[in-house]
Amino acid sequence: MRRLTALLAVWFMAVPGSSFALETDQYYTWGRPLADSTDVVNARFNLELERAIVEIPQHRRRMTCREVSVAYRKRLRSMLLHDIQVWAWNSKWVDRIPNGGEENRQYRRTNLYSRHSILAPASWMPNTPTIEVAGVRFGTDKLAHMVSSGWIYYADYNKGLRNGFTPEEAKRRAVRHGIREESQHLGMATIGVLGVSDLEASSAGMQFYNDLCDGESPVLRLDEDGWVISRPIDLRNYVTPRWDESYQPQVYSKGRWRKVRPVLETYCDRLDDPQVVEMRRRYREQDSDSLVGEMVAERVAEDKISDPSQFALEAVCDDPDPSRAVVADATDRTEADSPGTDPAIARERVVGEDGDRRRFALGLLGLKVSYPLLASASLAVMATSQVRSYDCTTPCDFRGFFGQIEPGLGGGKLSLGWARVTGNTNRSGSLLTAGFIGAAYKLTVLRTWGDIGNVESGRTYAGLEFGLLLAQANVGLGVLYRVDGGTDGRWMVIGGGGWGF
Repeated sequence: MRRLTALLAVWFMAVPGSSFALETDQYYTWGRPLADSTDVVNARFNLELERAIVEIPQHRRRMTCREVSVAYRKRLRSMLLHDIQVWAWNSKWVDRIPNGGEENRQYRRTNLYSRHSILAPASWMPNTPTIEVAGVRFGTDKLAHMVSSGWIYYADYNKGLRNGFTPEEAKRRAVRHGIREESQHLGMATIGVLGVSDLEASSAGMQFYNDLCDGESPVLRLDEDGWVISRPIDLRNYVTPRWDESYQPQVYSKGRWRKVRPVLETYCDRLDDPQVVEMRRRYREQDSDSLVGEMVAERVAEDKISDPSQFALEAVCDDPDPSRAVVADATDRTEADSPGTDPAIARERVVGEDGDRRRFALGLLGLKVSYPLLASASLAVMATSQVRSYDCTTPCDFRGFFGQIEPGLGGGKLSLGWARVTGNTNRSGSLLTAGFIGAAYKLTVLRTWGDIGNVESGRTYAGLEFGLLLAQANVGLGVLYRVDGGTDGRWMVIGGGGWGF
C-alpha cells in the first residue's frame, strides 16, 4: 500500500505540468486542406460572454467589470481540459486535423511527439488537434492557454500596476513569470519542452482580458440596465502566426530532442509543398515583434534557455526553405482563402448545436487498491447528456448523477453521487474508455467481509467519499461511520488509488 501511495503521489505531481501543456503538431497538417473557423470561434467567445451577463443575478446587475470578467472566465475554462478547448475538439462547425477517433489514433501514432515512453504521463493524455483562426493554424491547446494562463498573466499584470509599475513594466513582469513557469513545472522540467507558442497565446490572453474592461474601447460597458457588450470579441486581434508551432519552434531538452528530431526530419520533404510555401510567406508578412519574442531572446542571450531557432525544421533539413526565397512578382502569390461566415449565422449554428442534446447512460469502469477493500473492481453508471453531434471518441465533458458498485477482496461498496469527467468513449458512446480529468462526490455504504489482513469482517459503514481522476489514474479518500451497532471503532478513514473511474 505504501509503495502504491508513493507511486500515485509521484504520478499526480508529475501530471499537472505535462497535461496542461498538451502536445500538438502543426507539421502534421502541412499540405492538407483546413477551413478557417474564425467566425464560429468568435461566435462561441461572444456567446459565452452573453451568457455570463444574462446569468448575473438581478440584484447584482451593477457588479464590477472585474466580477463580470471572472464569471466569463469560468464559462471558458474548467479543470485542466478547458470548456472552450473541449468544444473546439468536438463542434461540427470547427474544422480540425485530425478529426474523429480513427484519425486521432493515426495522429497519435505518427505525430511529432509520438515517441513517448509508456510511463510518461503525457502518454496517457490526449494530443490536441489543429484548427485555423485568422489564417493561422494552431493547436486547440492555445485557446486553453489564452483563457487560463492569460488570466494568470492578467492578474500578475494588475498586481504590477498596483505596485507602481508602468503598464509596459507590468506586462514584462507577467511574461517573465510565465517564462519561468514554462521553464519549470509547466514545461521543461516535466516534459522537456518549453512552449514558446504557449507563451505567445498566454500573453495574448492577458491582452484579451485587459480589453474586456480597460483601454479606450473596452468590450464591456455598464448601462442603466446593467452590463452590455459594446463591441464583439474578435480573435483576429489576438491570434498571431507565432501560435503555430511549425512557425514558432519550441525549445527541447536534450533527451526530448533525441526523440523529436527523427520525426521532425520526416517532414523535410514537405517544405516545398506550394501550400506550405505560401502559408509560411504569409506568416512572415503578418508577423511582427512580440514581447514574448523579445524576452525569450533576452533569455537566450543570457544563456538561460536554448535558442528556439535550432529546433526549427529548416535547421535540420539539408535543403533551404523555399518560402524564404525572394518573390519577383508579389501578384503571383495565392492569398489565403477565408470567405468567412456571417456572424449572425455563426452564432445561430453554435446555439443550435448546443441545444440539440441526447440523454443516455454512460458506463465507467475502475480498478483500485485501497483500504479496506484491498483489491477491487468497480462499475458505475452515470445519467448524463451530450451534444448530439459530438464524436466522443475524442475528449468530451460528462457530468451527472451516478450509482456505483465496487466489490473487493476485503469488502464491497455501494455509492451514489455526482461526478464530472472529461474523457473518451467507445464508438457507441456507452462506455468511458479513457478519463483525463474528473472529480466525484459520493455517499457510500461499505460492508467488510473475509479475513484478510487488518480488515474486520461483517461490519457496515456509511459516509462521504471524494474521488479525483487525472491522466486515467484515480485516487480517493473518504470518512465513514459504523452503522451496525457496537461501541468500538465507530469511524474509519478509507482511501486508495488505481486506474479508471
